[in-house]
Amino acid sequence: MTTQTPFANVRFDAHNTPYSTQFDDIYFMPAQGFEEANYVFLQGNQLLERWQAWRKPHFVIAETGFGTGLNFLACCALFDAFRAQHPQAPLKRLFFISFEKYPLTQQALTQSHQGLTSLAPYCQQLAKHWITTPVPGCHRRHLGDHITLDLWLGDVHDSLPALGDYYNQRVDAWFLDGFAPSKNPQMWTDALFEQMFRLSHQGTTFATFTAASKVRLGLEAAGFVVEKRKGFAHKREMLTGFKPNKSAVAAEIPWSAFTPGENTREVAIIGGGVASLFTALSLLKRGLAVTLYCQDDSLGQGASGNAQGALYPQLSDDDRRNCEIYAHSFLYAKSILPELSDQLGGVEQGWHGVALCAYNCKVKHKLDKIAQQWQPPLFALKSADELTALCGIDIPHSGGFIAEAGWLSPQQLMAQGAHYLQKCGVKMVTNTAIDQLSALDDGRWQLSAADRTFTHESVVLACGHNLTAFEQTHKLPLYPVRGQVSYVPTTPALQGLKAVVCFDGYLTPHNAAQHHCLGASHVRESTNRTFSAHEQEENKARLTQNIDLKWAHEVDVSAMQGNVGVRCGTRERLPIMGNAPHFEGIAQAYRNLFNLRRRRQPIVNAPCWRNLYLLGALGSRGLTSAPLLAESLASIIANEPVPLSQPLLHALNPNRTWVRKLLKGTPID
Repeated sequence: MTTQTPFANVRFDAHNTPYSTQFDDIYFMPAQGFEEANYVFLQGNQLLERWQAWRKPHFVIAETGFGTGLNFLACCALFDAFRAQHPQAPLKRLFFISFEKYPLTQQALTQSHQGLTSLAPYCQQLAKHWITTPVPGCHRRHLGDHITLDLWLGDVHDSLPALGDYYNQRVDAWFLDGFAPSKNPQMWTDALFEQMFRLSHQGTTFATFTAASKVRLGLEAAGFVVEKRKGFAHKREMLTGFKPNKSAVAAEIPWSAFTPGENTREVAIIGGGVASLFTALSLLKRGLAVTLYCQDDSLGQGASGNAQGALYPQLSDDDRRNCEIYAHSFLYAKSILPELSDQLGGVEQGWHGVALCAYNCKVKHKLDKIAQQWQPPLFALKSADELTALCGIDIPHSGGFIAEAGWLSPQQLMAQGAHYLQKCGVKMVTNTAIDQLSALDDGRWQLSAADRTFTHESVVLACGHNLTAFEQTHKLPLYPVRGQVSYVPTTPALQGLKAVVCFDGYLTPHNAAQHHCLGASHVRESTNRTFSAHEQEENKARLTQNIDLKWAHEVDVSAMQGNVGVRCGTRERLPIMGNAPHFEGIAQAYRNLFNLRRRRQPIVNAPCWRNLYLLGALGSRGLTSAPLLAESLASIIANEPVPLSQPLLHALNPNRTWVRKLLKGTPID
C-alpha cells in the first residue's frame, strides 16, 4: 500500500463540466448533475419513503466512487429536509460511506461545485473540511451532528475487504457510481458485487446509472434481485434492485470481533483526562445520556493538565500499522479541532509545524527511512537552514518537518471542555474514585466508590494507568509511566520560536503566559506524582546535550514550575480501544485456538464483558489519538459504522496480547 493516494487529474470545459483525464469521462451530466443524482440514486433507492418508515436511529449509504461528492451533497439536502418535516421520526443520523481511488484536489472540488447553487451550504462545508493529505484509508468528516461522511481513499477492491467483519450486513443502500463500465472495467467486477452482498442485509437496495449486461449479470450472480428502470434524460435504462434473503456471514477473524451496543441509551465514563473528554463529546453527538466520574475535584489534573502539548503523528521506520493509526488519528484531530475550539469558547493553540531534529546518526537514519515511506504534506526532510527558517530559531541539525502539526493547551481544553459538557447535560461526579465494578444480571453495571454505589447501562473505563484496578481488567498488560514537564520563562532568543522542536524531548513556542513547555521525563512503572527537582534538571540536560547552542543553555528551569502526570502504555506503543475482554472466557474458549484454526473448525467470537468498554494506554500521544479513538468507540457503543479498517481495529483490540499467544499455541494465565 502506498502512503498517499494520488489526486485526480481533472480538467474543466467551457461550461465548467469536470472531466477525468484518467478515465476519459465526465463526472456528471452538464447542467443536470443534481437532477441526475436525485433521479438515479435518491429516487432509485426510494430513500425518502424508506426513511419515513425507518425504525432505527441511523441509516447507512455506501457509494463506489465519490468523485465531486454530488451524490453525497444531494443526500445531505434530502436528509435535512426529511428531518425538518419529520422531527419525531426514529431516524436521526445519516452515514455516507464512499470509496475513491483518485480524490479531487480542494481547488478542483470547489470549481466543480460552482453551478450547484441549491446545494451551496453543503458545498461550502465539504470544501472547508476537505482532505489535503490523502493517506489511504478512512477519513471521517462531520456535517453537523447528524450527517457523517466516511471517505475511504484507495482502490475499492482493497477498501471493501478492509471494512472487515464489523461491517457484515451493515449497509442499507448502495450507490453504484464511478465511471462507466466501458471506461473503468477494473471497478465493475464480480469481487465488487460479492463484497456488496456480504455488506448488505435483507432489504438493502442499490441503484446505478448503467444497464450494462456485465453489471446486471454480476449483481444477479452475487444474489441480488435486479430490475430495469427508465434511465435519466436520454439514457434508455438504468438498474435498481435489492438483496432478497437473509444470509449468515461468519466472522473471518472472530478473535478480533467487536461486540456493538444494543439500543444503548446512557453511558458512564470513568476517568478525567482527554480520553474521557472526547468520549463524552462523541457520545453526546449520538444523543446518549452521559455521566462522568472523576477521582479528582476537576478534569485534567494529570498529564491532560499540561499547559501545552504537541499534536503530531508518531511516525516510525519499522511499524507501518502503528504509523497508519497515528496518521489517521492526527488528520482526524486536525479536522475537528478548529470547530471544537470555537464550541468550547477558545483554546490556545499554534499550528506552525513540528520539527524532528536528527540529533545523532541513528535518528538521522530513521528519519531518512520515514521520508521514503511518507510524503509531504505529512512529512518532509529539511536541512538545518530550512528548519531554522521554519522554526524561527537556530537549529543545528537537519531533520524532518510535519507542516500541519503544532500545539494546543490541554489545560484549557479540559477546563473549557468540562464546562461545555455540563452545559450539554453531562452529569459530572467529581472527588469520586470508583474502585469496584459488578456486572448485574440484567446487563447493567454497579459502580462502587467508598460507601456509595451507582448503576448504569454501559460503562467506559478511560482512567489511564488505573485501568487495571478492577477485577475485570487487572490482567491487561499495561504499565504506568511517570512524566514531568517543565514550564520555563521565555527569553529574547526564544521569542522567535514558531514551531515545536523535538529532540530527545521537546520544546514548544511560548504561550500567552510567556512560558514554554520543556519535556518530558519518562519513568516506567512509577505512579509517583511528587514534583522532582532532579527531573527538572534532566529535562534541560537533554535539551543542551542534543542542541548545544546558546539559546538552549539560556533556558531557565530554576523556578521549578511544571506538571507531573502518570501515563499508561503498552509494549506495542499502541492504545487499547473496544470491548473489555473477558480473560477467563478467552482462556477457555480459545485454549485450543491454534488447532481450531489449523483444522478450520468453527471459532466463537471473542468473549468480552457485556456493555463494558475500554479506551486507554494513550501514552504520550493522547492529544493526537484520543479524538479518533473516542469517536470509534462511541460508534461501537451506538452500533454504527467505525472509521477504522479491520487491520487497525485488530491492532487496537484490548485482547490482542492474549490472542497473539493463543494463536501460537501458547496458553495464557
